[in-house]
Amino acid sequence: MRFARSTVLLPLLYVSCPAWAAEREAIFVSPRAAGRGDTFVGAFDSTEAARLNPAALAESRSTFQLSFLQFDGVVGQNSVDTISDLMKLSSVGKGGFGFLRSFDDKFGKRQYVRGQLSALSMRIKSFEVQFFGTNASWLELRDPTTPQAEFESDTFAGAQFSYAMPLGKQFLLGATFRPMYRLYIHGQMGFTDILEFVPPSETEFDDYAQLQSGLGYGGDLGLIWRPTPALRLGLTVQNVGDTSFENSDETKIPPKLESVISTGGLYRLKFGSWDLDLSGEMRDLMNRQGLNLTRLLHWGAEFGRSFYGKDHDVGVTTGLREGYITAGAFIDAWIFRLDIANYAVELGETPGQRMDRRWAATLQSTMSF
Repeated sequence: MRFARSTVLLPLLYVSCPAWAAEREAIFVSPRAAGRGDTFVGAFDSTEAARLNPAALAESRSTFQLSFLQFDGVVGQNSVDTISDLMKLSSVGKGGFGFLRSFDDKFGKRQYVRGQLSALSMRIKSFEVQFFGTNASWLELRDPTTPQAEFESDTFAGAQFSYAMPLGKQFLLGATFRPMYRLYIHGQMGFTDILEFVPPSETEFDDYAQLQSGLGYGGDLGLIWRPTPALRLGLTVQNVGDTSFENSDETKIPPKLESVISTGGLYRLKFGSWDLDLSGEMRDLMNRQGLNLTRLLHWGAEFGRSFYGKDHDVGVTTGLREGYITAGAFIDAWIFRLDIANYAVELGETPGQRMDRRWAATLQSTMSF
């Protein structure tokens, strides 16, 4: 078993990761919102309202809505390139050494993949319950002289209960309660560390990247103000009061999820049967990570129309997130929905320093009555 571990870890000799600025943590990623610059504070009601701004649930026109087997996938462009190189392994040389010689351009880049699964989501008027599981994993690589690797795997499994109600004619208020279990691994490993796994060593992987786990209770708040039918101003508080986790072993408690307060608005322009939604937001007003302010600005646009529902059933999106252009498209055929998006996140201090571009998609089946 120790020999198997050493053979799995051996490729890490060639990798590492400069730890510059941090990516903002999120339990969920919405491909549709990502396509429009990751804007969602003032968004209209949709099948993802409870994940974005729960206040929008108060606009639901459905007496009953059932969604099952929604899958969201995100893969980094660097991971796509690496998979492509692996598939062309035979064309770059004999055995794996040819592949390793072609690997130079991947040093210092993040290999990222995320999967989200909602086995069941049920909405009754403005109340919604959803069962979910998510995992986001990445590996960053550094060129020798001192080979190292930094890696992370973050998994959540739980349920969320959301409810919204109108406050007068212009205000909507919503809240989400989210019990969940978290499995978290974060570690670094260098050349000398990997040699520790060579038999007859008794070194365990847990010595370098301890599995942390625990049960936590989190929640979100959302507020939407509609001064006119075309204008919406919103406020969201994700992970209210910070979300902490519990474990009988205090050395294995996952890190807390910090509160994120965001504000912004949306304005809708009508073009016959089509709508153009323009949105802008300031994300994470407290900015406890000390990120450059340009990384907190999000701008987005969505051009779409409805055929049978209140939400847009077909459309295209674009936007600006952390200084990078985003784009996407979606189609909803009542019982089947597809969203795709391309966006980027900044892993450095300021936009343009260390871009990580990603592809995202949603496959969902929904029935509304």
